[in-house]
Amino acid sequence: MNTRTGRIIHSRVSSRQVPDLLQAIFVAEMIAPSSCLWLISPWISDIPLIDNSANSFQYLNATWARGKVRFSQVLKALADGGTTIHVATRPLPHNYGFIGSLGEAAASDQIVIHLVEELHEKGIVGDTFYLGGSMNFTYNGISINEEAVIYETTPEIVAARRIIFNDRWGGVVS
Repeated sequence: MNTRTGRIIHSRVSSRQVPDLLQAIFVAEMIAPSSCLWLISPWISDIPLIDNSANSFQYLNATWARGKVRFSQVLKALADGGTTIHVATRPLPHNYGFIGSLGEAAASDQIVIHLVEELHEKGIVGDTFYLGGSMNFTYNGISINEEAVIYETTPEIVAARRIIFNDRWGGVVS
């Protein structure tokens, strides 16, 4: 019997719940990277993901300075390590800042950008997890707005989401 279950988090309960979960997810990704990572969000910003203020995460990437490590820095580090990343977002001026912060990595085969006018779905899926719900990956989405998200590690659910995201956005399903 599988005892793993998803957890629903409402960011209004604690303004740190979702940022802390995202930090845990991406620290785990840096340690054991997914073969493919899908990031789907109509609105996306270069939010701080990992708090390296105490230099606690220097071992993950020696180039990271003391301070907040941003979303683009983490994604570029994962891509440099071999993870294929698919980012789907709307073609909005707000999102171009994030896309621009990915720099040359977004022009490579390792980070693929999909601009979709009517995009509404939100989520991240890797080899071992799925995070989805109503939350955009912006400061307001992770810290201010009342959002409902689900974090799922049940292998069958994660595999199903990987297949769905792969069918829609391309990628690698291992």
